[in-house]
This record gives sequence, structure tokens and C-alpha cells, in this order.
Amino acid sequence: MVKVVTDSSCDIPADIASRLSITVVPLCIQVGGKTYRDGVDIEVDRIYHEMTQGQETVKTSVPPPGDFIEVYHNLATQTDQIISIHLASGYSGTYNAASLARSYLEDKCRVEVIDSNSASVGLGLIAIVAAKAAQEGKDLDQVVGLVRQIIPRTRVFGKCDDFPYILRRNRLHFTRVLILLGNISATLHMKMLGEIYDGGKVHSPAYVVGLKMALNRLKRWAESFETIEELAIAYSTMRQEADMLATCLESVFPRERMLITRLGCSTATYLGPGILAMSLIHDR
Repeated sequence: MVKVVTDSSCDIPADIASRLSITVVPLCIQVGGKTYRDGVDIEVDRIYHEMTQGQETVKTSVPPPGDFIEVYHNLATQTDQIISIHLASGYSGTYNAASLARSYLEDKCRVEVIDSNSASVGLGLIAIVAAKAAQEGKDLDQVVGLVRQIIPRTRVFGKCDDFPYILRRNRLHFTRVLILLGNISATLHMKMLGEIYDGGKVHSPAYVVGLKMALNRLKRWAESFETIEELAIAYSTMRQEADMLATCLESVFPRERMLITRLGCSTATYLGPGILAMSLIHDR
């Protein structure tokens, strides 16, 4: 059976990853002078504490290629087919590290490394679809073909309460006009929304006052697609916002099929508090 590997920026809950046999390689989180493995020996509450009250700088770094080599070798004892799907190369060198690790694997196991061109629950949904296909008995070529089909149909939208933090992290690519508007919106305590695409570019930015208007804008984006195949919601610090968005989207997508999850350490480091994200895979 095909084995699925991804990285911890996918924000897939541990129970779902376990149930679908998805192997998650942790990114590295640097707090002060120490390095931790995302979700293994550091938890997301520590990240938010350091962001809001701590004195230490928080950064992420790519997993060592050796971590991928170890994972691939271990899985090669169970299968000869691995698909490894990762955070967009426009955000991180994780995809490159996985590709390098593949070159060290013996020919007995085929490994396909895929750039998801997405992040957080966008990547998570892609990995979940791949894992379900693998459990249905599809071979590696079929799973890779499916993943390549859904990557351009995977969309990520988000709401941000703290634009200056995102700007300091320099993970998203803003034009000068967007930077100006973002700073103005922060001064006026407005919420910034937009679609994240192509490794960190921001499309269709919107600026609204209040959570209700932000939720309605996210709903309108979801309603713009004729058919939604998968949908996920992720939050940083306020679970109630995720639940409110899920309620808002019930007329668009079945509540029982929505994935609701918390942003993990690596995504939190990129984006900070006050984030609400929605990812979906739409029909052709």
C-alpha cells in the first residue's frame, strides 16, 4: 500500500494522521538559542506565550534531510511506494530537504516528492485525500495523479487581526499598496482578509470591521464555488471563531464533514495570533 508523508505545517490533528497512517515529519522551531521539534517537544501554547509575553525570538527551520531519510527508510520496510507532500517551496525549503533525502534512498522503494503549493490546512487536505486514496488501494501513480489534479483546486482563505506581526515575519508577499492598506487597517482595528496562493501571494484582499463581517466574507468566498469536495477550518487562539465560521458555512458544506483544527507551531510562528483560516478543494 502507498504510504503518505507530509510535514507538520499541514496542521492535521494527530488522531486523524494516525487513523489515515500519515507520517508527519516535524519542522524545527527555534526559541531563543534552543531548537525543538514541532508538536513533539514543544506545543503551540508555548509559541503564543513567547509571541505575546516572552522575550525570546521564535523562528522555524527546515527539518534536516536526515529526518526524511530515516522516515523513508523505515517506511521502505513496509512498502515500495511512498508519496511525500510538503509545504509550498515558496514558503520553506522543506520540499527541497525531502527531495534531497529521496536521492539517498535505495532503488527498492519509489518515493515521489510533491510541492503542494499550499500551506497549513490546504496542505493538510491534500495529504488527507492522498491517504484516503491509498487506503482505497490506489497505487502510487494513481495517488500522484490525484494529488496533481487537486493541487490547483485547493484554495486557502484567511482572516488576520494582527497585520504588523505578519508583515514582520515576511512570509507573505505584499505589494506596497497592500502594506499601506494593511497598516491603515491595523490602525483602525480592522480585520484583513484575503486568499493566499502561489507560495505566499495575497489575492482579493478585503478590510472589514468586526468578526461578523469577516465571517460573512469568508462565507461568500465559499459560496462562489459550485461544488466543494473538502473543507477545513483552522484557528490560532480563538476556537469560538472556528465554531462560528463552521455554523456560518453549514448551508454551503455539511458540518459533519468539516475538519476543524488548531494551527500548529510552525504556522503559528509564521502568522501569529488572531488568525482564522478556511481551506477548500472545489470541483473542476
